Amino acid sequence: MKCYNNYVNQHVKLFNKAGLDRTRVCRWVKILLPVLEMTLGRECVLPARQIRSAEEFFRAFPGVKDVFIDGTERPVQKPKNLRRRKKMYSGKKRQTTRKGLIMTDETRQIGFIPMSKSGRRHHKRLLDKVDIIRHIPPEVTIWADTGFQGIDKQHPNTQIPKKGTRKRPLSPEQKQENKIISGIRITVEQRL
Repeated sequence: MKCYNNYVNQHVKLFNKAGLDRTRVCRWVKILLPVLEMTLGRECVLPARQIRSAEEFFRAFPGVKDVFIDGTERPVQKPKNLRRRKKMYSGKKRQTTRKGLIMTDETRQIGFIPMSKSGRRHHKRLLDKVDIIRHIPPEVTIWADTGFQGIDKQHPNTQIPKKGTRKRPLSPEQKQENKIISGIRITVEQRL
């Protein structure tokens, strides 16, 4: 389940069409959720917020070979307090935002969402703060975008697209490799 609020909001729309008000939706979700879990044969739970060991990692991602990491930004209302407003301002989006990370596996199952932080922080800095990379075993491949440059120094099995500059443009082989990496990484992008 992606997020409980998202789950409830989707069902609010559905129940509104059926003529039920918003206050009854949560009651019906609580009644029907055990039936859904029994039918699916698995527990519908939110993704982990912290992973402190390799065992917790494999509990969140059972039998995983590849992990996809990406950062998200969502706009928030501009705070009235000037200090908080500066903290929340994202130069990339040019608005006040909250940034978060999402980690999925190859089946697009979200297994890890740490707490979101203010919009000024960089995705790599958020990942370093969460300190999950050291708990991912070396046999698991990490797929990330260029916002996570430097992660390959922390984990030996990492796939990140190469960056080119004006003085050192990418070779055709590097461009082809970036295309392949981006084609595989699209699974996490579509999940967002």
